[in-house]
Amino acid sequence: MALKIKKSNDITWLNIVDINEEDLKYLADNYHFHPLDIKDIRGEAQRSKIDIYPSYAFIILRFPVTYKDSNLIGSHELDIFFGKDYVITIQKKKNRTLNNYFYRVSGNKRLQHEIFQGKATFLLYHILEELYRSSFTMIDWLDKEITRIEAEVYEESTRQAVKDLAQARRNVLSFRSIIDPQRFVIRTLVNLKKEYINGDDQIYFDDIADYIERIYNLLNNHKDLIDGLNETNESLTRHRLNRVMRILTIFSVSLLPLTLFTGLYGMNLRSLPLMHNEILVWWIFGGLGAIIIAIFIWLKKKDII
Repeated sequence: MALKIKKSNDITWLNIVDINEEDLKYLADNYHFHPLDIKDIRGEAQRSKIDIYPSYAFIILRFPVTYKDSNLIGSHELDIFFGKDYVITIQKKKNRTLNNYFYRVSGNKRLQHEIFQGKATFLLYHILEELYRSSFTMIDWLDKEITRIEAEVYEESTRQAVKDLAQARRNVLSFRSIIDPQRFVIRTLVNLKKEYINGDDQIYFDDIADYIERIYNLLNNHKDLIDGLNETNESLTRHRLNRVMRILTIFSVSLLPLTLFTGLYGMNLRSLPLMHNEILVWWIFGGLGAIIIAIFIWLKKKDII
């Protein structure tokens, strides 16, 4: 059974990783949760939500994770049962931050005294604070990614910049879609009035709501930055393409006189002008070449090409 229990001051924290039938039987024998909540635990991944009951609340939250093989952001589900004197955290997949915090609390008497006091709301607040605080490390990672991509854009690494911009945009949108439903969940806790939570406790969840709003606003800022970099990259790409097309156009037009003379004197005729004066013909070609080179030098100085 992957169930760990920590109890202090009549407050219980049950932490379950990869819940199985044995764990579910333990919950059924010791608590009276609604069958629909048990169904949610057994079922596929859910969006963040909160269900309110007279004696407890059932909360589903999702927290972002990065996949090292792809640098893409995904999410892991965390189910929480929260009553007057207990908090039950159920991890569908292992949450390293939560597990580390559980073992840190288990081995630290001073920390236990700090968070296991009053009702279970204070314990839940500390758990959520730890999880949302750890989310800021991913915000910092996105900051570094955007800074790196910005350098790529201005170094004109077009192909790599386009790929990285698409990935960064996907990560920001995924992160935002994870956080957005949780704003409603936490706001519900802030305004909840039940036996297991009162007005004095709600101020703690208001602090968690501030965490979420900060994360959400930072993600919106990141999205605006990525959109701006994408527009900049497209502008630079169009500018480079226009420059290439301009050079090719100038080059082809400049060669028209030479092409004309070459075509003219390449014909198998006996009565072409100056055809018997080879030196003069070469002077004409040389003069046209010099004019073309002078035009290119002038265009270069004017920064036209």
